[in-house]
Amino acid sequence: MHGRFGLTKILALFVLAANLACSPSSLASVLTCLQEPYDAPPLGFDEADLVGTWEVQYTERSIDTLVLRADGTFKQVYQNRAEDYTFETPWNEWWVETMGDGAIRLHLQGGRYYPDGILIAELDGVGLPCPESEADCWEGLDLPAYGFYDPVQNDTVFMVAELALNARCDSSGELLLLHMCPAPDECFVVFGCEAGQFRRVAGP
Repeated sequence: MHGRFGLTKILALFVLAANLACSPSSLASVLTCLQEPYDAPPLGFDEADLVGTWEVQYTERSIDTLVLRADGTFKQVYQNRAEDYTFETPWNEWWVETMGDGAIRLHLQGGRYYPDGILIAELDGVGLPCPESEADCWEGLDLPAYGFYDPVQNDTVFMVAELALNARCDSSGELLLLHMCPAPDECFVVFGCEAGQFRRVAGP
């Protein structure tokens, strides 16, 4: 268990288990979320291991899909049926960055970060949404890049006109693609961590 969150997770599990009314599905969800941030990919990891179709569902009516091809190109399709909204990239470039400790970070050129909604995603990693009372708060200014938090490397990641994801393995050894977090204190979630991770739904 990850040292920074170990005690917090243990306490959270006891509190939640007492309030779950013995619901197996709810408890399974909690146990899955308590695995974060999971394990590094195995030593034999190869970029080809990422080829395939990946999906994450943020809400009941919104789903994000990545199709990674062996030729180094990908397509992202995000659909939000509640807002009749669709975003689709062309076949853009993807590549892998190997960190000093062997961790793997996937870069998707032109990809967007949708876990926090359409408004954040369409900023493409720069600035923050203006409040409703100041709709033009950034007008005439150079937009600053927004720093997302990487819970695996414990550092800040700037995703300007790209989406960056961490390749990790869950307890069964299945590869996952984990989203960055808006801030460090928004990384640990007891329910709903599945909304922060792409799982493969189809092979190459």
